[in-house]
Amino acid sequence: MIELSSVTFRYPKSTSDALSNISLCIPQGSFFALIGPNGAGKTTLLRLLCGRLGSFQGSIKIEDALCNSEGFLNAEKYGVLLENPGVYPKLSIKEYLQYFTGFYGFGEDSWRENGDMLNRCKLLADRLNLPALDKRLETLSLGNRQKVQIVRALLHNPKLLILDEPVANLDPISRDSVWHLLDEWRQETHGTAIVCSHVLAEMDEWATDYAIIDCGRVLKSGRVADIGADVASFKINAAGVSLEQIRAALAAAGISADVNSVQTSLSKIYRDLIH
Repeated sequence: MIELSSVTFRYPKSTSDALSNISLCIPQGSFFALIGPNGAGKTTLLRLLCGRLGSFQGSIKIEDALCNSEGFLNAEKYGVLLENPGVYPKLSIKEYLQYFTGFYGFGEDSWRENGDMLNRCKLLADRLNLPALDKRLETLSLGNRQKVQIVRALLHNPKLLILDEPVANLDPISRDSVWHLLDEWRQETHGTAIVCSHVLAEMDEWATDYAIIDCGRVLKSGRVADIGADVASFKINAAGVSLEQIRAALAAAGISADVNSVQTSLSKIYRDLIH
């Protein structure tokens, strides 16, 4: 579980807080959707969780360990994809991924034929329909470069994924493949994924928990399954009948009812909160 309590952060030389009094509980094993408009503070929060920013007010805990400005987990426990990741265009896909797994303690032996890392790399690359591993990064499309970054984040089987717009530049089929892959990883490892995305329909489908933030503040958070749970609703299947006719019929029968759409999705809640 990750707990943030009254977290406030301000960039150096700024006159206003990028994050203000953020308090959140992110359950272990959850797919946590962090959503909000551009400039809301989402990326700042992710960077703070990774220990990539300076000191902050409040507290962050994971697995009951307090976080500081250097982060709260060893590198091998993170899987991170933030904006504008560093890419070495002359390297092949395999060379690039092997370079990064070295930071997690995986040596050359794991990349030899039938080595653990190479086998896992081939599996993930196949799942995402990547080209041959000897292809140079500079020859790849933007979408395939994004897939390489997703493989990099998952390759060492981390306990926590922190992903900023992971399906950017991907076609619909590839996007679906990524979400399926992330969901399988979460269920198999009981790991936690914190994901920023502007595609609310996808978050409705895949997220278990959510937080909507704007101007560095949490506007609403909770479990996706609980959205609309406090609203008693009924579905009426009626062909060739307008809402006004349904309202009139119910009123004539002495039934008081609000015949309108209710907030039953992240999309509706988001649009109601963000003006």
